[in-house]
Amino acid sequence: MVIQRSHKIFTRLNLTSSIFGLLIFNSNIAIAASTNNADPMNNWNLIIGFLVFAATIGSAVLNIAAIRHWNRNWGLVSVLPLFGLLFWIVLIVISRQLDENSHGLWLLEIFSWAMLNMIYMVTAMTAKRIFAKRDNIEPTKS
Repeated sequence: MVIQRSHKIFTRLNLTSSIFGLLIFNSNIAIAASTNNADPMNNWNLIIGFLVFAATIGSAVLNIAAIRHWNRNWGLVSVLPLFGLLFWIVLIVISRQLDENSHGLWLLEIFSWAMLNMIYMVTAMTAKRIFAKRDNIEPTKS
């Protein structure tokens, strides 16, 4: 059972890393230049890129954990932002393939999704607790 669970987690992480790998490969901005050139600006771009991806993966893991622990309806509330992220990543990759100058600030777009998702998930968790508390309290009979 532990092996199956770790295999599922590894598969999810592998899918997430392959999606972000496509974005990195497609950007051609900072990664190839920083390996050949010791320009400090390229190093900062690389550091910022890793921070953005760490925030995005952390935000997506929050959704995945909520999907696993919440019941069906609340799990559906949690999966919606992941579909939005997937759609946005596909849109960015296709747009960059068609026009190299489009989505020049794609790191900011991905980071903004991560931050908006955090706000969305905190709101969903708060609403879930309020509804659960309301359902557990029985009205007094007068």
